[in-house]
Amino acid sequence: MKPIRDILVDQKGAYFLMSAVILFSMVAFAALGVEIGRWYSIQGELGKAIDGAAFAAAKNVSNPMFPNPADIQSFAVEVAAANFPPGLLDTDTPAFVGNVDVEGLVTVTGSVNSVNHLTTVFDTGSSHTGLGANGSAKLRKAEVALVLDISGSMGRPTSNPPIDDLIAGAQNFVNNFTAFERDHRFSLIHFAAGVERDFQFDHYYVSPINTAISGLTPNNGGTNVEDALAQALTSLTWSAPQMHLPKNERTRQVVVFFSDGEPTAFRGDFTYNGVVHDGVGQVSVNGGNVVRDLKRHDIQNVDYSSPAIDRMRNTGDGKTSGTSACSGGLTVKWHIAADSTYGFSQAVPPVSAGVEQCNIDGGNGDAPLDNYVRWVAQAKALANAQALKDAGVEIYTIGLDVGGGADQLFMEALATDKDHAHFATNPAMLQGIFQEIANRLKLVLIS
Repeated sequence: MKPIRDILVDQKGAYFLMSAVILFSMVAFAALGVEIGRWYSIQGELGKAIDGAAFAAAKNVSNPMFPNPADIQSFAVEVAAANFPPGLLDTDTPAFVGNVDVEGLVTVTGSVNSVNHLTTVFDTGSSHTGLGANGSAKLRKAEVALVLDISGSMGRPTSNPPIDDLIAGAQNFVNNFTAFERDHRFSLIHFAAGVERDFQFDHYYVSPINTAISGLTPNNGGTNVEDALAQALTSLTWSAPQMHLPKNERTRQVVVFFSDGEPTAFRGDFTYNGVVHDGVGQVSVNGGNVVRDLKRHDIQNVDYSSPAIDRMRNTGDGKTSGTSACSGGLTVKWHIAADSTYGFSQAVPPVSAGVEQCNIDGGNGDAPLDNYVRWVAQAKALANAQALKDAGVEIYTIGLDVGGGADQLFMEALATDKDHAHFATNPAMLQGIFQEIANRLKLVLIS
């Protein structure tokens, strides 16, 4: 047997004791770490259940199946409970509370106790740890305008024409928002040379807009993009601009614009026989020249008549008689030719002709008049799109190019940004694009 002095100076016992203490501490901290990790997991699952419940309830605030706030609150609690059942990750029965205010903001709170196992072994904590989370969501109202090109190319080829895919895609797009008819407002505009508003912004839009879309037929007029966008801004009853509001509280204002061609027409004032008219000048794509008869702006592809008003290549003084350089009939005076923004001198390239000159296109569709009309049509379209964007309206564009159709760079320039621009090289792609835009809009209408 060792003497007491030898035992006291022996380091082996001290090392053993220190090792035991360190090992115990490591196990205790590991146990606590496991518990804390599980608490974070519980908190995450509870938060997801609550956020999902708030979003689901907000989406149904105006649903007739939930006629009063108490029903929405109960629905929110049911959804939360379904997504976080008792016993999940060793918890007890969770408690959820739902609330909806007069503005339609749904708030859901939840709490649950974590049943602790490892920490109690070492007497380092209580048997339960209380955890909680909350979430809120509100349905953003939306105003969506469909602006659709039905120019003649939409009917070619006659077998399986692109118009069929456009109709199907546009109708499916509208149907995506059937549950929101009480909250959102939709409208519909279609255009070729002229522009027609089929449906003003209103609620309960699914049936009337689908009926109007089903009746769309291709028209042989030009592609008047600029006036279609101008009327989307001025002839529709958008809510007042809301740029002063936080983004997630604004009414979502959106134009979904479709075209399968480049701009070939624009709307403007002209004088004929001493009378000022509001009409459309356009290029004949097939012939490449400016069409002979001017079109009315409000009726698809209808010429002025009795007598027919000659095309704008006769850029005279517009009077019944006078000093016009043109002879042999009355001339048309296009006011835009002298405009400070879109006149001959501002065109790219500039038109080397006076505002009163006969047969400025040479009679064969060559520059400068053919190119001038195209330049005006595109420049005004871009300006009108920018005016919509400046007013807080988002623009999604869908371009279709099947053998000389829409120009992709131009469609991207019209859109809010490149992410809002879509392009199809086959009509069969249209339905998928419309659905993609609908999905994107639905995702951000709850915030």
